[in-house]
Amino acid sequence: MIESALTLGAPQFWGLVTAYVVQLLVAAMLVAVLMRSVPDIPGPGWWLAGILVSLGGMLLAGAQMETTVPWRRAVYVLGDATLLIGIGLIGEGLRRFFGHRPRLLAVGAFVAAEVLVGGWLELRSHSGTHVVLTSMLAMVLWWHAAWVAARELRPGYRALLLGVLLCALVQSAGWGLRAALVGWGRLQDNVAAANSVLALVSFVASGVLALLFVLLVNFRLGERLRQLAIRDPLTGALNRRGFEIAAGRLATLAVRMGQPIALLMLDLDHFKRVNDTYGHEVGDRVLRALVQLVHRAKRETDVFARLGGEEFCLVLPGTDVPGAKVFADRLRRSFEALEIDTGRSFVSCTMSIGVAYACASALAEGRADIVDLLRQADEALYEAKRAGRNRIRIFASPEVLSSRIDSRLFVTTGNMELTPPGH
Repeated sequence: MIESALTLGAPQFWGLVTAYVVQLLVAAMLVAVLMRSVPDIPGPGWWLAGILVSLGGMLLAGAQMETTVPWRRAVYVLGDATLLIGIGLIGEGLRRFFGHRPRLLAVGAFVAAEVLVGGWLELRSHSGTHVVLTSMLAMVLWWHAAWVAARELRPGYRALLLGVLLCALVQSAGWGLRAALVGWGRLQDNVAAANSVLALVSFVASGVLALLFVLLVNFRLGERLRQLAIRDPLTGALNRRGFEIAAGRLATLAVRMGQPIALLMLDLDHFKRVNDTYGHEVGDRVLRALVQLVHRAKRETDVFARLGGEEFCLVLPGTDVPGAKVFADRLRRSFEALEIDTGRSFVSCTMSIGVAYACASALAEGRADIVDLLRQADEALYEAKRAGRNRIRIFASPEVLSSRIDSRLFVTTGNMELTPPGH
């Protein structure tokens, strides 16, 4: 019979169960080490709780599995409920790892169904039906964990989450097969085969799942370290290294798509005065306020970076000269109108902006690149400062000269005197 072929002998079965318990304890220790190493990453704490709670529930239920004493059958129901809580916590840990709020009420509903319905079935001596109920509830909880992993598939995490998805589906299938085997006939005939199948499936899937959890946290930690390497810790904007990487990719994409690029250099006016008057903490608030303003104004495809001190750079792909001028002026006016809370009063600051532009053909033919645009925008910024600050200057490249922008905004490397714009 199929049941006989699937049934392990007692020594093999209990040996496998012992190995499974040891495996879960090792997994719990690994996750505990992760929690201590990266305490601010959500998820590992839930996984640790899920592993330990499910292990406790499994041992509690397993110790009372073959008894017929009423109070011990009640302990068996409690063990199954505890096991379901553990499985639910593992799935909710995946939700927390990706920044979602846990849904403990849903897990509570499954546990309540186990306690109430399972307890009633035991009182009626329907132990086989109770086993089927518990197996079906566990199957659904593992299916939910698989669904969370499938919903979070994203670049970088895809391979690991596919592994989590497969392990959760295997666990779900194991519990479903247990329910099917017990539901075929009498409990005493099928339960040994059902538990043998479940033990084998859980041993393999749980070991792989624990390893995948460790890899997920390590990948998140590596991702965080990469972000720290390319981002300014004070403002969260890209630093110079991050700018070089992102701007280089953007320039390559612009050439491929035949798009122009506009580059803006932003510099706060009299920022040293702000630090000297209000302190560096207020100066930091001003920098963060500027970054927040730019992030609200820019597009997702734009590249924004802090190059050092109070100097920032913004790259706008697919933007022509009039568009860059309008955007820069709107940004300048918005920052001028911004009032930053110092804790005792409010302070307002201004900024100067230098703009450089390269058309698609200049980029494609190698007549201009990001380095050239940085130099040109920096020259334009210097002229904006010299002309009185809180204004815009545009480097007078051939493409800019042919536009319909007011020539008083132009900057040239020649000896032409600039007329300050009226505003």
